[in-house]
Amino acid sequence: MDTYTFQDIFDMDFLQKLIDSLSVALQVGISIRGPRGERFTKDSDYCRFCRDVVKKSPVGRARCDLSDRALSAHNDEKPYICHCQSAGLTDASVSIIVEGQHLASILVGQVRLAEDVPEEEEYRTNARILQLDEEEFLAHVRAIPTITRVQFEHILDLLSLLAGQFSQLGCGNLRLQDAIRSLESQRLLHQQEKTVLETLAEKDSMTGLYNRRKFEEVADMYAGQKGRQICMVSADANFLKLTNDIFGHKAGDQLLINIAKIMDSLAKSDWLVARCGGDEFRVILPDTTLETALDYCRRVARDCGKDTTLSLPLSVALGAADWDSEKETLQDCFSRADVKMYQNKQALKHEQHVPEYIMERLYDRQILSRIVVDHAAEMAQAFSLCLGLPREQAREVGLAARFQDIGMAKLPESFYIRGQSRTEEETLRIRTHVTQGYTMARQFEELYKVADVILHSHENWDGTGYPNQLVAEQIPLEARIIHIVGDYTYWTMPTISGGNYPRDAVRRKMAELAGSIYDPELTEDFFRFLDSYRPSEPEPDAGAQD
Repeated sequence: MDTYTFQDIFDMDFLQKLIDSLSVALQVGISIRGPRGERFTKDSDYCRFCRDVVKKSPVGRARCDLSDRALSAHNDEKPYICHCQSAGLTDASVSIIVEGQHLASILVGQVRLAEDVPEEEEYRTNARILQLDEEEFLAHVRAIPTITRVQFEHILDLLSLLAGQFSQLGCGNLRLQDAIRSLESQRLLHQQEKTVLETLAEKDSMTGLYNRRKFEEVADMYAGQKGRQICMVSADANFLKLTNDIFGHKAGDQLLINIAKIMDSLAKSDWLVARCGGDEFRVILPDTTLETALDYCRRVARDCGKDTTLSLPLSVALGAADWDSEKETLQDCFSRADVKMYQNKQALKHEQHVPEYIMERLYDRQILSRIVVDHAAEMAQAFSLCLGLPREQAREVGLAARFQDIGMAKLPESFYIRGQSRTEEETLRIRTHVTQGYTMARQFEELYKVADVILHSHENWDGTGYPNQLVAEQIPLEARIIHIVGDYTYWTMPTISGGNYPRDAVRRKMAELAGSIYDPELTEDFFRFLDSYRPSEPEPDAGAQD
C-alpha cells in the first residue's frame, strides 16, 4: 500500500460534526489529532477551559501543547490515560490504526474524575504556576462536571469501538480509492490508446505528416466550399529509388523525413501537409493566393538544396495551382498542380548532376582530395591520348579515373578517422568500394559506360588485386591506365594521409612493381609520357585518397 494520510481516506467535515455531537453527549472535550499533534478537527466546546483560561498563560499554552503531543504520539490498541500538566485534570487518547499505520488519535480532555479531585490548594498552586488569577481559575475548574472512573472507562470503551470502526472504514476506503485509481488509470490508458489510434489513423507514422486518408477527408470538405480561394501543391521526392538502391531503405526513409520536416516547417498553421504514399506529398492551402503557393514551393526547394546531410541531393519537384471553383473541381485543380510538378521534375533531372554531388560529399568529409582526383582524371585522359586512343575513349578513361572511388560513399565514415589503424575487417570492407562504385555507376547515364573500368581499377597485373583477381591483359586497358595514373598521382601529390614523395623515388618504386602490380609495357609508356607531360597547376588542397 502506498503512503497515505488520515485526510486522504476520511471525510473531515463529517468527522467534525461527529466529534462535536459526541462531545455534547458525553460532556467531555474531544478532538482528533495527528501522530505529531497536528489538528485534524477543531476542539469541541467542552475544551473551553483550556482554550479560555489555561492558554491565556504562555506557560499554560506550552504545557497544553506538550500534553497534546504526548497523547497524540501514543500508539497502542489500548487507551492511554494521564494527568494533564497544566490544570491537574485527566486526559486520554485512543489510537486510530489503518493497515498497521498509526494515522491519528482521538484525544479526550478536561475530564474531572470524582475519585481523583485535588484539594483546593492544589488548584491554587497550579494557578500560581501558570501566573493566572486563582479565583477565576477555581471558578472555571468547579464548572467542569465530575464523572466517575467507571463512567470514564465506558466513554473510553465507546471511543475504542469507534476507533476500531474508523480503522475498518479506513481500510475499506483505501481499497475503494485503489479501485478508483485503477479505473482512472485504465480510463487514462484507454484514452491514450484512443488518441494514438486516432493519430495513426490520420498521420503518417514515419514522417509525422498527415496521411492520404486525412488529405482526402479535408479535400472533400473544401470541395463543397465554392468561391473559396484555395491552392493545391503537388510534390514528389527526387532520387528516392536511387537512394534506396544505392544506400538502402534507411537512407531513403531519412530522405523523406528531411523533406517532410522542411515542408511542414515552412507551411502555415492552417495548411494541411500530407504524405500520400511513397515519395508523394500534397499540400492544401486554404485562403491562399497562387503567388503565396509558388513562393512556398520556392522556399521548400531552396531549403532542400541547403541540406547536405545525405549522400544524395535532397531534392523535391513541386507544382502549384489555384482553384477556379466555377469551372473545375478541386481534384481538377490538384491534377493541374500535378502536371506542373512533373514538368518541374523533368527540368530538375537535367539540372542536377548526382555523381558530382556524391563526390562533393567525399571531398567535404576529406575521404578524397579534389586536387588529387582532378589531377588524376586530367592525366589519365592525356596519357590515353598519348597512347593513341580515340578522343572519346580517352575522355571515358578520364571520367573513370575521376569516379573510380565513388563507391567509398557507401562505407562508414569511421573507417577514415585520421590517426587510426584499420582492422582487417575494415580493410576488407574498404576493398568493396570498387564493387559498390560499379553498382552506383550503372545507376547513372553519364557513368554507365565506364562502370566496368571502375570495377577493375584496382586489379593487379599478377592477379593479386581485387575484386576478381584478373591477370595481365584480362584487365581492361582503361583500368590498367587509371591504376598506374592513380597511384602515381596519389604518391606524388600532398594529402593529409601521405603522398608528396619525390617524383624520381616514385618512378623507381613503380618500376620495381611493374610486372607484379602494373602492366610493365604500359608503365614504360607512362614514364615516357611523364617526360613531356605538363599538367595544369592545381590549387592547394588537403584531403585523403584510397
